[in-house]
Amino acid sequence: MTEKKKVITKTVNRSGKSLVKKALVVKTKTQSNITSENIKKMNEKVALEKIALDKKKSEINEIVDTKAMVAKEDKKYNLTIGLKDLLAAGSHLGHKISKTHPKALENVYTQKDGVQVFDLVKTLESLEKACNFIYNSKRNGKQIVLVGTKRQAREVVRRVAMEAGVPYVTDRWLGGTISNWDQIKKNVKKLTDLREGLEKGKFVDATKKELSQMNKEIARLEKIVGGLVGVDKFFDILFVVDAGFEKTAIKEAKLRNVKVVGIVDSDANPFKIDFAVPANDDSVKSVTLIVEEIGKAIKAAGVK
Repeated sequence: MTEKKKVITKTVNRSGKSLVKKALVVKTKTQSNITSENIKKMNEKVALEKIALDKKKSEINEIVDTKAMVAKEDKKYNLTIGLKDLLAAGSHLGHKISKTHPKALENVYTQKDGVQVFDLVKTLESLEKACNFIYNSKRNGKQIVLVGTKRQAREVVRRVAMEAGVPYVTDRWLGGTISNWDQIKKNVKKLTDLREGLEKGKFVDATKKELSQMNKEIARLEKIVGGLVGVDKFFDILFVVDAGFEKTAIKEAKLRNVKVVGIVDSDANPFKIDFAVPANDDSVKSVTLIVEEIGKAIKAAGVK
């Protein structure tokens, strides 16, 4: 009896790679157990996870919206000065016509003897908006820094800031105070450590030369970061006297989304800051009147 054998022929290329590749694919599919049912389950799982994620996002958005609504419940701050006070302080006097910035013209009422005269009604309205913004921001725990490094502003800014319990910069705006805040914090800590060390007698073994160097370093740090001692968090609002003079501080503030409030004379662009108060920033009386009103708004907030 003749035994019949079934011969199976397979086509293999010279290297035999096509057959090996096909076998690997079959083996991989078998091991991973990928079926249409498993794929369906996986899709359902992903869909459920997506629904849960969307729900979580919605809850977070509701919380954020609620907090925003609470923050928007602002109280009104009533100014303690009026048009007569601004007029008496000379706040209406701007710069010469030749030095006028084109975008400042909308705040100018008229020209007298070649000098721009501000519309004090607009000045008062702008000051009220600025004070209300600062007042409500302080109520919500925002950090406000007063900046006045020009000669006419130093003393009043320092005095008002200390009375209101807020940080200040009056001697020189150190480049990087905002953009390189981590380094500034190191300088503040260094100043604090040196002060405490001298007060508590930690340097009793130091030589006269070393003590002299320490005192010089303290004096140097006092000028650049002395008003920032005790700052517990990054700035939220910057108040500047003379937006044109403090352009470096304003530029850094814009890079870090810090709101800027300030006095803007007729030689500067009022649109470069968030809350511009068009007024004379060269008169000591004018600067004192406005800065003190800002200080009153901060103190009225009752948060230090």
